[in-house]
Amino acid sequence: MSSTLHSRIESAVNTAKRWESDKSLFAEVRATIPFRELVPELVCETEARWKSYLDAYNACGGSKEANEEKEEDVEGKISDKDAINYKTSCFRDDDAEWEGDDLLLKRLTLYFKQEVMAWCNQPPCSNPDCKGNEDGKQMESMGTRGPETEEERTGDASRVEVYKCKLCCTTTTFPRFNSPRALFKSRRGRCGEFANLFGVFCRALGFDARYVLDFTDHVWTEVWSVRQQRWLHADSCEGIIDRPNMYEQGWGKKLNYCIGATYDSVADVTKRYTRKFYTDDFQARRREYSPDEKASDMAFLQLGGALRQMNNIGKGRMEELEKRGKAEEKFFGMVQSSGVWDVDYREGRISGSFAWKAARHELGDNETTTAGGGEDDSARGITQSFFIDSFYPSSNQCGLEIVVRPPRKSSVPSAAPKSHPECINVSGVPCAATLTHGISMVVVDEESGCILQSKAFSCWSSTGVFLDEVPDGRIVALCFIRGEQQEMGTNNGNGGDDSTTNIFRRLGGFDLDLPTNSNERFFLFAGQLNFHPNWAIGICTSDSDQLIKVSLQIKTSLQLKSRLRSEMNVVPAVVSTRLPDAVMPLKTQLAASDYQKRVAFNAYVENDAHQSSIIGYTTRRDAPIYLIDSKSFPFRRAGLQPHNAGAKIDALWVTYHLLPDPLVPDDDEVTDESKTAPSTGDATPRFDIPIANDYFTGLLGNQLLAKNSTMTPSLVDTAAALSNSRIVALYFSAQWCGPCRGFTPLLIEFYTYLQEIAPTHGLKIVFVSSDQDENQFQAYYGKMPFLSLPFSNRALAQHAKSVFGVRGIPSLVVIDSLSGTIVTSPDESRRDVHQACQRGEEAIERLFRDWLGKVPLESKSMLDILALSCEEAQMSSVTGDGGGAAEKSAKSEDYLFRKKDQCAKSKVVPSTEDFAALVKEIFSQLVATGMEPNTAAAKAIKQATSKQNVPSGFTKLEVGTISGTSEIKTESDATELYQLNDKDMKKVLTVARKYVTNVQKDPSNPRFRNVRLSNKVFDQITSTPGGVELLTNLGFAIYHSDDDFVASIPLAVDLSAMSHVFDNLLKTNSVA
Repeated sequence: MSSTLHSRIESAVNTAKRWESDKSLFAEVRATIPFRELVPELVCETEARWKSYLDAYNACGGSKEANEEKEEDVEGKISDKDAINYKTSCFRDDDAEWEGDDLLLKRLTLYFKQEVMAWCNQPPCSNPDCKGNEDGKQMESMGTRGPETEEERTGDASRVEVYKCKLCCTTTTFPRFNSPRALFKSRRGRCGEFANLFGVFCRALGFDARYVLDFTDHVWTEVWSVRQQRWLHADSCEGIIDRPNMYEQGWGKKLNYCIGATYDSVADVTKRYTRKFYTDDFQARRREYSPDEKASDMAFLQLGGALRQMNNIGKGRMEELEKRGKAEEKFFGMVQSSGVWDVDYREGRISGSFAWKAARHELGDNETTTAGGGEDDSARGITQSFFIDSFYPSSNQCGLEIVVRPPRKSSVPSAAPKSHPECINVSGVPCAATLTHGISMVVVDEESGCILQSKAFSCWSSTGVFLDEVPDGRIVALCFIRGEQQEMGTNNGNGGDDSTTNIFRRLGGFDLDLPTNSNERFFLFAGQLNFHPNWAIGICTSDSDQLIKVSLQIKTSLQLKSRLRSEMNVVPAVVSTRLPDAVMPLKTQLAASDYQKRVAFNAYVENDAHQSSIIGYTTRRDAPIYLIDSKSFPFRRAGLQPHNAGAKIDALWVTYHLLPDPLVPDDDEVTDESKTAPSTGDATPRFDIPIANDYFTGLLGNQLLAKNSTMTPSLVDTAAALSNSRIVALYFSAQWCGPCRGFTPLLIEFYTYLQEIAPTHGLKIVFVSSDQDENQFQAYYGKMPFLSLPFSNRALAQHAKSVFGVRGIPSLVVIDSLSGTIVTSPDESRRDVHQACQRGEEAIERLFRDWLGKVPLESKSMLDILALSCEEAQMSSVTGDGGGAAEKSAKSEDYLFRKKDQCAKSKVVPSTEDFAALVKEIFSQLVATGMEPNTAAAKAIKQATSKQNVPSGFTKLEVGTISGTSEIKTESDATELYQLNDKDMKKVLTVARKYVTNVQKDPSNPRFRNVRLSNKVFDQITSTPGGVELLTNLGFAIYHSDDDFVASIPLAVDLSAMSHVFDNLLKTNSVA
């Protein structure tokens, strides 16, 4: 290892160590971060719930006097939330793509650039009376010196830049501090100071961060995302995260080494920031620091091991680092094989002066690129829906409640477009797919109350096209949101033509003129297709607190049979609880097969029929059975992300949820035959290996001898003979050679066993004879199961010997089939095969895996790509597009959609008895919207006349058989409190309080902030019905990782306030 590489690695590690050296600085830094301004949507919602719980606590007679000072402090933070001066400059349009702590990191990075650090090309003149003292442009560099003053030495300044003012001749210094505390005081610098102090900010919050040193003179930070299970690039100089292509593609940097370092680990992360790693130019630049990649890898491995030993890290941390390293290496291999960036980044460097950036060749490509089109959503009639939109609110419901309301008001001035699922709520499930403006529609099964479809449309014509395909009888809820830029009182081109109007006449009580011509911001509606029930209702309003509520009775005799449908590689938004130990103990759940888990779930449902809120479960191999309820919607994809490429199909999460029988494929069953998980030993890949055909044909000729099941040889094409081999071994041997006759039986044993465990994607051996004549060859080869070079091709045999430098026999040359590279030396391979055969089958298999581990990284990466593609294709064949094969089955098509010959043919008119009744009905609707009575009367007559002129042939809508009521309500955003019985409440709060206490002791340590729901201690909460929901109400975040669901104490939470709420609730519980 070169001294330069070693010293640069040590420099990066030392910087990361400084972050951990002053824990008191962490507290000072954390106190300066304005969490409520950065992530108000996370902080204020939690504080509102805390206040509601505290109010409920006081109402129960809690001892407020004993905690008066603390209570005032907490409520003081909450009561003035609407008066916050939000720093909207940290909000961006793509914020909606980020959640929780990741969103905090995104905004913190930009806040740090804007509010914390100041970029310094040259320092301003230190003479306060000097004119032109703001930007330092009058300062002339006089060179550098070492640290001399106490401040410079205490601040660990590596060097001190000296400048002279051209105006007043005052000498000014710019110490390049390395001490985080000195930087926290000075708050100025360049990329080194930015990355150094930003790392401290991240660690102070509790992020696991590492310092990244780029040998081409730049530094930045990487932050571990617990939610995404990957390292996120964060450049505080630019105020940008997760843009690793910024340097190579954007700035045009010629990278060579990028080192990621923490106090206890170090890694070569170069491959994250380039897609040219294996090019000759890139490798040539790396050879300036290391003789080859093997030496480079060894250097990082040795230094990483030394760091872990030096810091005496625990077993848990060790396992976590190893897990991250393996996943990262797999990801690096995959992206290098792809050779392209997922997202283009063409902007040059932002920080620094133009001259400074130009000198460093970091201006990038200044050509602006625009996304094609320019057409807005409305013009394209854009639609949106959930990934899976069919969902049962309850497994045993007789009543159906539908609430349609405008989007809730938010005090958060985020520029990011937000979804508003609460606009339509079906039996407690917020299920509206929404655009920033347009029409949200939810279709509900009238017999079962199941949510069937949820769509959003930007115009009425697109809505009509969809509605025309929905079967008669379906219950429809609709919310129209007018765009803020749209002129009130016009349809803005989005109103319906005659055909669209006719389609909407299928909805009894619905009048398309109301939303398109109203002066109000919102239109809310609930009704039934091809019926006009007395509960159908529609209003126009601009009051965001106004809503309509429909309560319906479902006849249980008409309810459809429901079954569990499987969603492969899908997880719920949140889980309800774990299957109780009384049904199946946790330890048994972790080891149970799919079939055993299904039997246990069915037993739970049968024994606890009153638990109608449970509508399914989610699990995977080695995971508990997590139950899901109405809070679990919407579902989302899980796994097979770029950072965890190569996940096995049998290790994917599967969610099973109840749906009406027509939506579940007949073959969607977990049967007894499938109870045993697929054997990892039989992991035969289902893709073809792209072997180096040209190389082997040139080396061995066009044909080889191959033997069939009766050991009869025949000529086959070389490419076909070697197809799907992972390793090709050339065996140079002869019958007249004594050592050869001794080694050949061992090699046959070795080969035969490998053929049993890996009949494809394994080993192929080609015999290259050194026999003296054809007869000797035939006699010797007759005992071998290998391929062979025909004896007549003596020239090719000699050529192969010269290529591999074979001087004596027996010789075994082991070759990577993809690249033609020698995997191990002939002497080593012969010795290793001999030893493996002596030690048994496990040693043979271990040696073969060792060979596979020595093939070039390019080959490994190529196979990872192929394996991932195969698994995604296999998964797609199981799940289909957007929610399983059920959507594609004939019975589900008939259930969800009308037959083609029924569409666009229904002709209906409102069920008014005469013209006067029709006028009265329309008049009442218009007045309800706030229209002046005289204007409403004139408009009602006009609309009634138009309706009376509907062509003949339209039929009158019946009332229907579903009974129910509807009402218009005004409702404030009251916070709903989730309560448990006293015993469960105390258990949940006591366990959770311990985690909060542990985090309070060391807020920067992520160890206690994130815990699996199946953790032995936390399982006391998970296994308590309602425990998980209570914690989410009290500020915990629940999300899904690759291995499990995780409970997290968010980094932005006020720990003292949270602990105070927990303490008060525990006191209330003990008093009760």
